[in-house]
Amino acid sequence: MRGVSAHPARTASSGDNMETVYRLVDHTAELELYLEAGTKEGVLEEAVAALGELLGGPGEMASVRREVHAAAVDDAALLAAWLDELVFLAETEGLIPERAENVQVAGHAATGVIEGRLGAPPHLVKGVTYNDLELRFDGTGWIGRVVLDV
Repeated sequence: MRGVSAHPARTASSGDNMETVYRLVDHTAELELYLEAGTKEGVLEEAVAALGELLGGPGEMASVRREVHAAAVDDAALLAAWLDELVFLAETEGLIPERAENVQVAGHAATGVIEGRLGAPPHLVKGVTYNDLELRFDGTGWIGRVVLDV
């Protein structure tokens, strides 16, 4: 059976002579974004483009701009907080992000202007997880990785 874990199912009889069963089933409902850029700001800009592609689809052609602020306790958490803000705008305003400009990072806080269009993005992203989350300098550039619960 697809997705069934290696753990055997438990079978037991209940008091009413009916057999009860449970299985542990693996469920893939995540999407990992892998981002590379020369700067932290560039990674956040790439995150905007990636989310926009994921949420793209039919929408009004009305172009919109929103200022976004995010802050966290470290670089990796900043990437998650940034994406949380974008997911919030998609859910509450129907904003499908297309690009970011004037992104500035100071410490573990970021600001920038998001350009996009209004539409009806799918309710695809349930949340930004901290699973395998990273934003780090690898010696030549910045790498970001974040897993979205979809």
